[in-house]
Amino acid sequence: MLKGTAPAKINLTLEVLGRREDGYHALASVFHTLHLADEVRMEITPADRASPLEIELEVEGFPAPADSRNSVWQAIVRFWEAMPFGAQVRVWLHKCIPMQAGLGGGSSDAATVLRLLANWAHAQGLPVPDLQNIAESVGSDVPFFLRGGCAYVSGRGEHVEPLPPLPPFWWVLAKPPSVGVPTGWAYEQLRRPPLTDSEPAAPYTERLVNALKSGAIQTPDALAPYLHNDFEAVVLPAFAELRALAKQMEHLEVLRVLLCGSGATLTGLCHSKAHALHAADALQQQGYWSVASCLVGGG
Repeated sequence: MLKGTAPAKINLTLEVLGRREDGYHALASVFHTLHLADEVRMEITPADRASPLEIELEVEGFPAPADSRNSVWQAIVRFWEAMPFGAQVRVWLHKCIPMQAGLGGGSSDAATVLRLLANWAHAQGLPVPDLQNIAESVGSDVPFFLRGGCAYVSGRGEHVEPLPPLPPFWWVLAKPPSVGVPTGWAYEQLRRPPLTDSEPAAPYTERLVNALKSGAIQTPDALAPYLHNDFEAVVLPAFAELRALAKQMEHLEVLRVLLCGSGATLTGLCHSKAHALHAADALQQQGYWSVASCLVGGG
């Protein structure tokens, strides 16, 4: 039995720079993984050359597709294209990260499965395909999760530059029930123009990257002024539930409320673990999904 954990992420900065010729948007962002994670277990039973690849996927916890719509399924299919025989691959996925939350759970699941498959193939003396190429084909955030930790992410997500991880600062995460923000809709609301030949500026991300490289951020208070998300300007005005949640977090005296990805999770930077746990408990009592979690480095 192969086992792994698939951590969530938050975007400490997220700037949408413009539309690319391929239809995707160019981003500049600093990603950081969290302790909050899905759990993945996998069994592989090889078959002969004439046998097809058979996949069984079981999902527990938060709901997610258990078929080819799931990025885990897509990652297995792409990886197995390099194998010279068929197999039965069974995956058990325990979802602790909600869907449509902006926390990257599906992408992280896919990256974890790719790492487990690569370790298995290596142990069997089989060639390991290019995980970066597979990750890019499965989803924009998947390349980051191959390593995790802290990174400057650009392009549509395929360019990942590792950065020094931050200390294990604590956050409270919360999401209103039954609220999801369609990613495509959020990008449309930004109305970014096509990219030109000149390199667009990403001042918030560049400022944070420089601070991380210099080791200037050692406390939550020092981090708070660097946090930024372009999507807040269009998502929060459109969702009254998120505006109400943001006010509740402010009443709990978090240092900064930040939208996760394009939503629909909000996170609050906290002074301490005790502060984060207190805030999560208070938000749970008001009917929100809420957890306390800290930053973690990569593997």
